[in-house]
Amino acid sequence: MNKTSTLWIRKRSKIQGWGIFAATDIKKNTKIIQYVGEKITIKESWRREEVRLQLKKRGGVGHVFTFQLNKRYEIDGNVPSNHARHINHSCEPNAEALQEGNEIWIVAKKNIMKGEEITYDYGFPFATWRDHPCLCGTSSCVGYIVQKSQRWRVRKIHQKNLVKNNKI
Repeated sequence: MNKTSTLWIRKRSKIQGWGIFAATDIKKNTKIIQYVGEKITIKESWRREEVRLQLKKRGGVGHVFTFQLNKRYEIDGNVPSNHARHINHSCEPNAEALQEGNEIWIVAKKNIMKGEEITYDYGFPFATWRDHPCLCGTSSCVGYIVQKSQRWRVRKIHQKNLVKNNKI
């Protein structure tokens, strides 16, 4: 079943699984949807991450739904009421996640046209880049979800591997 609001609709995505799409034209700087969930400690988040990794090893889903609020707390968005968890990553996003106090909002970085999939850059750390393949398919994609400032490192590793394997 598709979920909707006045600004967005949830439906199947070409990137992966479900996605959130603009139900109308959305102007730059518009708050599109709040990322909601359970407020948990960082320690609890790491515990849940271990469970997620074990599930993934057994062929389960490996999605990450947490947003760090500060050095002590995160929001675990893996709750049914959090439709923002369906927003896919893109290396060339049209939205971004912004924190206002203890709230996370997905906000348009540019004007978004009706029917366009809403995406943001998950910005995962370089230390875990191999754990998060990217399926966005944009021209700047390095094949993994990693913070923009660290993508050059992934490109360099890929380049070395291509040379090493005589593919260049």
